[in-house]
Amino acid sequence: MTTSIRKTMLYLLLIQGGNYLFPLLLLPFLGRVLGVTEFGVLAYCQAIVQYLILLTDYGHNLTATRLVSVRRNEPEALAGVFSATMAAKLALTLASFVLLLIGLLVVPGLSAHWPILAAAFVGVIANAVTPLWFFQGLERMKSLVLPTFVSKAASLVCVVLLVKGEGDAALAALGISLGNVVLAVAALWIVYRQRLVAWAFTPLRSIRESLGEGFPVFLSLVLVSFYVNFNSILLNHFHGPTAVGQFAMADKVRVAAQAVFMMVGQAFYPRISQYNATNPAAAQELMRTAMMAVFGCSVSLFVFIQLFAGWGIEMWLGEQFYASIFLLKLEAVLLPVISVAFVFGNLGLLALGRTRALKNVYAGVTVLHLIYVVPLTLYLGAEGTIVSVILTELFGAVAFAWLYLREVRPPAHARAQG
Repeated sequence: MTTSIRKTMLYLLLIQGGNYLFPLLLLPFLGRVLGVTEFGVLAYCQAIVQYLILLTDYGHNLTATRLVSVRRNEPEALAGVFSATMAAKLALTLASFVLLLIGLLVVPGLSAHWPILAAAFVGVIANAVTPLWFFQGLERMKSLVLPTFVSKAASLVCVVLLVKGEGDAALAALGISLGNVVLAVAALWIVYRQRLVAWAFTPLRSIRESLGEGFPVFLSLVLVSFYVNFNSILLNHFHGPTAVGQFAMADKVRVAAQAVFMMVGQAFYPRISQYNATNPAAAQELMRTAMMAVFGCSVSLFVFIQLFAGWGIEMWLGEQFYASIFLLKLEAVLLPVISVAFVFGNLGLLALGRTRALKNVYAGVTVLHLIYVVPLTLYLGAEGTIVSVILTELFGAVAFAWLYLREVRPPAHARAQG
């Protein structure tokens, strides 16, 4: 593992620490002040907004990162990538706003939550214009460590000051969004101040190319997000916001733990992508190192949650979230399973540019998920929802591993000659 990869890993972990530490500090506050039902409504609206964030991300956090890493030493090409990606994101933000308006007008009951959704949409805009993908591709994540912590601290302070009791879910969403605004402003200021890239004229053709580059990954992420966020919506439909609140609390803790090993792996991604184009043998060697790091981290997190979930939730959240203890232990099973899918899918197939294979797997497992998630959720509640996700991720992990190993395995006649 090179020094630059170690540094990138450290900075990504620090940034994700800011992204998840402060929200984790907010969870007991929001759970106690808003109550389980109001917290469930907030989680329901956040699940809807995640679709809009997914649209504005559009897979650029992976595809644009790879392009930046390959063209970092070509100023004109780098400027073209940056400008085209930012222009595409602005267009996608406008599209997401239109979709939100349509949803408020045509979806029954959604208009009642418009203040929460409007407040959360401020965060969608900020997330879209934050060029995290650019800093990661340049392996300059250090620049964003302090702004991330400042932005999350600002978000924490805003929420604590604004949220006073039940009915303040919209103010909670606004406080969270304001932190994202602080980070977006800081990141764009660093790009301008340090002259990391020059803005270039962006013809429509370049925007279309940027959207075309990201589309296969976007479609894959849409399929994943569909069944992930659809779970909360389905659970709310069958069992109400209280069940969603218990499920969402456990799910948020698991996602925070999952982010740790994903950031460990993501530190390898730019260099693996670069080596795949210049030195395939080095890419495979680095891939093996990434596997050990990610798998080891995910298993350690699984064991930690099994040992301390009960104690942590009882002390941290109180009796009203007692049902989340078993849900969190069950969700922890996802950590080693998802780590397998992440390594062979993102670090393997995606870094090789095999986006179509990624898309096909996600399409297949999403269809499978829809077959069993409805009856499992209907009859088993939140436990059934989690079991359905475990099955889906397991199918995906096996498929990714098989496709990657088939891709890098030398042909039979080459092995015979060797």
